[in-house]
Amino acid sequence: MSASPEARNLERVRHWEWAWNHDVMRMVDECYAANCEVSDMIRGRTFRGREELRAVEVQMMAIDPTRSMRVTRMIPCGDSVAIEMDSLWQDGAQSAKACVVLTFDEAGMIVLDHSYGGDPIGAAEHDPRSDRASTDCSG
Repeated sequence: MSASPEARNLERVRHWEWAWNHDVMRMVDECYAANCEVSDMIRGRTFRGREELRAVEVQMMAIDPTRSMRVTRMIPCGDSVAIEMDSLWQDGAQSAKACVVLTFDEAGMIVLDHSYGGDPIGAAEHDPRSDRASTDCSG
């Protein structure tokens, strides 16, 4: 008998937490679907696909490679899991409470990530996509 989708998604969240803490590029590749959408709900930005997610993760690791997270509560419902967590920065000297809602596809990959959290050291203030040459003429 196979595990329920909710049980599988809880296991996937545990792997997501482990990978975020130990190998963030592995997290991008092993946890997120190629066509994922990751929304920073506080700053009103959405990153589409693994490459845009990878760019923001590279930026944050350059600012603080000691960052980590500790999941404190998980609430599964169907294909989604609501997660409360503590994000720790500067070897734990700075912390912030956060909440994220992850939605999984049938393969257990994250297709939607809606993150709500503080940024005590400003690691996410700059949008790394603005560093690329823009072809958008709308301004």
